[in-house]
Amino acid sequence: MNKQEKNHVLYYTLSIIGCIVYVALIVSVSVMVVKIVSQNGTYPAGSDTMYHIYRGDYVYNSIKDGNWYPLYDYMWYNGVELMRYWAPLAAYFMAFCEMLAGGNMLIGYLIFVGIISVLGALSWLYIGIRMKRPVLGAFIGFIWFFMPNNLCALFVEGNLARSLSMIFLPLFIYEVSEYLKDRKVIRIPFAMISFILIALCHLGYAGMVALAVLVYCIVHMIEGYSKRAAADIVISILLSFMLIGVWLVASLNGGITSLDNSENMANFFQKIVYTLNPVDRITTDYAHFYFGLAAAILAVGGMFFGYKKSRAGFVTAIITLICTATAMYPVLKILPGSQYLWMLRFISIALCMILYSFLKWDTLKKPLIVFFCVLLVLDIVPSIPLITGGLDTISITKNGVSINTDNDSVWDRLDMQQDNTLISKAQSITKQRIALLDDSSLGSMGAFLVSDWNNAIPAAYGAGREAANTSTNIVRINRALADGNYYYVFDRCRELGNDTVLVRLSSLEKYGVSVKDMDMAAGASGYSVAGENAAYRLYHMDTYDNWGTISKYKVIGIGSGTPLISQSFPAVEETDSDNLNDYSYEQLSQYKQVILDGFTYDDKTAAEELVLRLSEAGVKVVIYADGIPQEKKTQSQEFLGVTCSDIVFKNGYPDMDTKLGVLYPDLFPKGYATWQTVYVTGLDNTWGSVMDNGLKLDFYGTVKNDNIIVCGLNLAYYYGVSADKSVGRLLSDMMDITSAQLPERTNIELKVEHDVNGITITSDYDNVNTSLSYHDIFVSDEWLGKKNNLTYVRAGVTKITFKVPYLWQGLCVSVAGLILSVAWVVVLAGFNKKHQTQEIREVVNEDI
Repeated sequence: MNKQEKNHVLYYTLSIIGCIVYVALIVSVSVMVVKIVSQNGTYPAGSDTMYHIYRGDYVYNSIKDGNWYPLYDYMWYNGVELMRYWAPLAAYFMAFCEMLAGGNMLIGYLIFVGIISVLGALSWLYIGIRMKRPVLGAFIGFIWFFMPNNLCALFVEGNLARSLSMIFLPLFIYEVSEYLKDRKVIRIPFAMISFILIALCHLGYAGMVALAVLVYCIVHMIEGYSKRAAADIVISILLSFMLIGVWLVASLNGGITSLDNSENMANFFQKIVYTLNPVDRITTDYAHFYFGLAAAILAVGGMFFGYKKSRAGFVTAIITLICTATAMYPVLKILPGSQYLWMLRFISIALCMILYSFLKWDTLKKPLIVFFCVLLVLDIVPSIPLITGGLDTISITKNGVSINTDNDSVWDRLDMQQDNTLISKAQSITKQRIALLDDSSLGSMGAFLVSDWNNAIPAAYGAGREAANTSTNIVRINRALADGNYYYVFDRCRELGNDTVLVRLSSLEKYGVSVKDMDMAAGASGYSVAGENAAYRLYHMDTYDNWGTISKYKVIGIGSGTPLISQSFPAVEETDSDNLNDYSYEQLSQYKQVILDGFTYDDKTAAEELVLRLSEAGVKVVIYADGIPQEKKTQSQEFLGVTCSDIVFKNGYPDMDTKLGVLYPDLFPKGYATWQTVYVTGLDNTWGSVMDNGLKLDFYGTVKNDNIIVCGLNLAYYYGVSADKSVGRLLSDMMDITSAQLPERTNIELKVEHDVNGITITSDYDNVNTSLSYHDIFVSDEWLGKKNNLTYVRAGVTKITFKVPYLWQGLCVSVAGLILSVAWVVVLAGFNKKHQTQEIREVVNEDI
């Protein structure tokens, strides 16, 4: 063995020893972190942490029962598909950690924290070795877990799925960047695998990663790199999505895709001064996302002074930082698919690109490398209390209940929290289901304490609402609770099959409603007080062990605006379709009144004839003019000869001259200073008008006959957001119902049996609302009905079996993705080989 060979052997020996020492160090640090977290007095912290723990426990117990892919869980949301709308990998990983913990889910969480700490570090060590910068790669791996945004995701947001994806994100960025540089085909499969793992952790986050990488590729192209290589990456990402089609197709049908995420998007922008302020974490208890001042300084330095091959990551990160600013929201919200641009969630992707570019910046002098490393470490220090404790995530002392977070036993703390919130008492009296109305003050902890701790019981609520088929029902109850419409709250809780309702009393504060008023509303729906303390009030209905309801409404509302009317007037029935042509005369003539607000139609003539026929048969039809559809050609709003004209009021309505006398409505609520609405012309009898700029404008009256009433000025919506008593009195007179009037409901005893493969329901009556949420995975030889997202059955025994949703469609997409991926890699290999041969010839010709 010559000297050179001996040096090689020595180098590799020392490298292996160094890696072993590093792994031992990382494992030791991870064990120390886990030990500290387990004793910090706030574990398990994070608003969504208990959702992931619950989901992992659900999968773990299902696998123990021989069910490796559970389709349905009846404990949350009146029945929910927990594995369909949220990516499955995190749930299986949590189940694996629980298995390592011997079936203890809380210890399993600690194992999860330790594993992601170790594996995240090893990802960066691997990248550093591949880039021949193992020491810096090892350092970045060491701090990756401790980066402020990553700690915030784990211990404040409790987004364990995103924390798990942080293992794979650096590997994906590395493979993409290296392919853009050298176009080695072998990198494409590795990039696709790492991206698939990210998508199976968190699909929405994978979409954000894909968008960030697209920007990264564009920056590369601007700097003169191959456009073809960038296109290769984009195609590879699309093929990666196809490969998981067997799960993805079902996930994209229903659930989260049926929700409007526009409001959520607005919450993920903030002022740059918060994003870069290192002190803000301490002064606001992590109320804002923190980008990292040290990382920002590094990115700016790299953007201006770095060289070509490392600059793209720095530039992309700065672009991301700018896009998180509040000022960018009006710009980004007009883009297609903008409702999913939760820009503050992009921070961890930008940080990964900064650290990777730092690793690539091999021309940076060692003193500056040390300077930036020290700066990064110093920036981490203020976030260390997230590990050691000091952030009280379960404080409810302001409502008169205190929890001793100094207790070292997490089990004792959870028991104490369950007792102090009356959840344990609710568990002891609940027969079928509970509604926990706490305004999400407990985060996912409340849902966990109800359905997975001690005497677990089913709940109408849960965590991860995007997966709930009853999400619209829940949103309506939450809004009614916030607005003080308690008659609606308790009636709809009964509709959802809750024999127990637990209310956090802080919800009374907004409108100054008394406990006595809430007790009266509860009593009207059959509930009585079963327990109370300074912060919570418990209601219970004495009824059957399993039960459904048969309901009779006298008023039906059709259109997108009617749910808000129902919340103010719970006697109004919500409907599934806004299209008036979907309803027959025979169906609507069973009601005393039909309300139209935000309705649509395919055939205007048929819709008008239906309304006229109903009115002539004695059915009152109330049409809120703001919700009359616009004509496609003329863009005008006209129905039954009544025409709507636009008008804008500032700060408040003029005095209203009505059949009840002159009304003096309150000023518009905060945020509604400019009120865009309509007045109407063409009424046969005018029952209400206002004066504006010397003109008398009609807004309320009848057309054709006295049973067709038209109302403008968007009064129903105004009442919904203001609770103005004078306008409420006018609407009550208009619709001939009161806010305390309820539909007729009768509880019906049912026999409900759940098993792994389905549900068996036995009923003695027809058309019974079982209160189980309706799912498209339900298959039955007997009749199944769906109404207001709930499942209806007829008399007799109804056997429901579960089917895997969109199985064949998903398999076809996955198989097609596999075939196309193989073909794609083969084509790339041939093209790149030809391209490299051509480059060699060009070099040879230049030498000649």
